Parts: sequence; structure tokens; C-alpha cells
Amino acid sequence: MLNELVFCSAEITLMREDDIPFVLDIERQSNPHPWSESSFREAFASGYLCLVAREAQCIVGFAIVQVLVDDAELLLIAVNPSSRRSGCASMLLAEAVQRLSLIDRSPLHLEVRRSNAAAIAFYEARKFALTGVRKNYYPSGVAGQSREDALLMSLALRS
Repeated sequence: MLNELVFCSAEITLMREDDIPFVLDIERQSNPHPWSESSFREAFASGYLCLVAREAQCIVGFAIVQVLVDDAELLLIAVNPSSRRSGCASMLLAEAVQRLSLIDRSPLHLEVRRSNAAAIAFYEARKFALTGVRKNYYPSGVAGQSREDALLMSLALRS
């Protein structure tokens, strides 16, 4: 039996300010402790690399990267639940990496919940390496549980 393959046909573009409500909706569906609208507006106004995946005039995913002096940090990446596993997150990450390479920012860092096995596998498949752990970094994702560790990962953009 063959699995049906789904491919993202989205176009990756820079986020516009009027995209924020749509991005916020995806964030709320994706994160147990979502960013607020003001956090997105602050990131946008501060010049962070803010990307969206547009498919048929709809935003289906986004990525937020804080560009620093010598490196960068992937702060958020999320895809609408109905568009997951279609390649949109891969396209968003690839666009971010390409843009960071053009401005000579390396490495790209990120933090991920220790329990987020799908995200960890996604990053490992794209050559991110584990670089450390932040103990008790994240608030509990499930009521009644204690805080959760963050795994620190990095991707070298220079050879």
C-alpha cells in the first residue's frame, strides 16, 4: 500500500503587518503557551526575519528568526494543523537559512521542548546538532506537570 504524498505549494514571503492576525491564529493552534499579538508586532517592528507560507492567498505557516550580530535564533516556526507534514515547515526553514547565509549569519540556534519528539526529529533531519540543555526552561505544557527542559540545537550555515 502506497502512502499518499502531500506537497506544500506555498510561496514563502516576508510577513506583512496585516498578516499578524492570521499568524497569531496558527500560533494559538500550535503552542501551549502562544506568543501574544504584541509579541508578534514587536518582533515585526524590531526587524526580525518574519516569513510566511502563503498558499492560495491563505497563510498556512510562519517562521520568526531573531537576527543577531554574528548568528541568529529561530524563535518560532509553525504550520496550520491542516497543512502539516506537507513540506511547508521545511520550505520556511530553507528560506530562513538561505536569507541568513546571504547576510553571513551562522550558526542558527533554537530551543525545543524535550517532549516535542516530532520537532526534534525535524531539526535533526535538517542537520541541527544538540548543543545543550536548559533545565526547567518551559512552563508546563500539560496541567499539573512541572516545568520542562529545553534542548538547545544549532545549525552551522558556513562550511
